Amino acid sequence: MTQTVPALAPRIVVGVDGSSSSIRALAWGLFMARTTGSVLEVVTAWQNPTSWTGVADDWDPVAEARAMLTACCAEVLGDDQPSDLRLTVLEGPATAALLSASAGARMLILGSRGHGGFAGLLLGSVSAACAEHAACPTLIIHGDDLPPGPTPASLPKVHEVDHPDDAGCRAAAPAGRPTHKPGEEGAR
Repeated sequence: MTQTVPALAPRIVVGVDGSSSSIRALAWGLFMARTTGSVLEVVTAWQNPTSWTGVADDWDPVAEARAMLTACCAEVLGDDQPSDLRLTVLEGPATAALLSASAGARMLILGSRGHGGFAGLLLGSVSAACAEHAACPTLIIHGDDLPPGPTPASLPKVHEVDHPDDAGCRAAAPAGRPTHKPGEEGAR
């Protein structure tokens, strides 16, 4: 007798770093997940700071990254969060983390730029590397257009952001945490 193993639900993976570009990518990710009947997986990456100056002994980068993801999802998805929404926090360089997370996914969706680069690199370096090396289709969100359909009232505020570091969903670091912003080099 042959047993069939149920297939894993197809996933739409979205890279989020709290920047306005990644917020738009998350909105598009929700649209694509609903359109294709896929699970929405929201991913961020962090790395130990290159310099430990100013980092508290009790700093919890995973909790901080998860708080940022939760805040971004609340801002973009509001009360309309899918019941099967997945939040994934990975340690390591953003490109490697996103390529790993998107293995076997239906699609990887990224903003065209993050906080000084999602990995603290030049404009678009992570999205370009992921587009080149991902094993699944990759959608890079350029411009300010949002997907069709209803949009949470808070999301259009993203268009007023002049610089990605000003995005509103970025969780503030509690006292004693690294003094640099979460998107800066080494703060993932």
